[in-house]
Amino acid sequence: MRAAELYGKMAELAQEGTPFVAATIIAVKGSSPRGVGTRMLVLADGTTMETIGGGALERRVIADALACLAAGVSRTERYELRPEGSRALGMVCGGEATVFLEVHVPDRTLVVLGAGHVGQKLCSFAKLLDFRVVVIDSREELVTPERFPRADRLICGDPARTAELTPIDESTHIVIVTHGHVHDKAALSSVIGSRAAYVGMIGSVAKVRTVFAELEQEGVARELFARVHAPIGLDIGAETPAELALCIMAEILADSHGGSAGSKLSAAGGRGLPAGEGGEGTL
Repeated sequence: MRAAELYGKMAELAQEGTPFVAATIIAVKGSSPRGVGTRMLVLADGTTMETIGGGALERRVIADALACLAAGVSRTERYELRPEGSRALGMVCGGEATVFLEVHVPDRTLVVLGAGHVGQKLCSFAKLLDFRVVVIDSREELVTPERFPRADRLICGDPARTAELTPIDESTHIVIVTHGHVHDKAALSSVIGSRAAYVGMIGSVAKVRTVFAELEQEGVARELFARVHAPIGLDIGAETPAELALCIMAEILADSHGGSAGSKLSAAGGRGLPAGEGGEGTL
């Protein structure tokens, strides 16, 4: 793989929000399978792209890279390519290789399920707060660069397939603001068991209770509902889509910082939602 292709792949992984480690040989002494500047990418499942020489060296580097990824910390390691020594790999090359293990983890990501008015404002607020933003909606006419010029990724797809459509990890925050109760329920079912740092769903208390009851009847474990922020957002008397987006992002930040989320939105008009189930007219 040419350097340009490898850099392109790194950019693609970053754009997708996929964590990886770039293992680069930065120094060699004596005989070594590959030279300075050779780079290999290691993904979280242990798969690799390119090679730094194969054999015992590569196996050790992959193991160390995964340890770095788990800790979220980059580091430099020296490997002795000889049968004996403190960092010996049982190889007979006789040289040494120093490898920089550079961890690339996703930026904070906001996944907005629903490309309506609230979704638009959420994208704007999230970008101001340096979130990477992914918008998912099945309505092709709404998931457009014209409506979401600052979104990092637009996906025209069913929110019920969110877990398949975009990576979800501990840096992911998910907000469900689709255009109907059925869609909200399907979207929540897709992400409620994920590793997301935050899952929130818009809607009145009555709507939330209905969705939870239906999902429990379908086999979703009751304890999972405790992690869902619903009704969503802090109670600031929000009425407009922009105000709703503000109170949602405020709750996400409060939750991220480990502080108290303060006053929650209430069931009956605390968010100033328009008439209709869960304020769907606004979405």
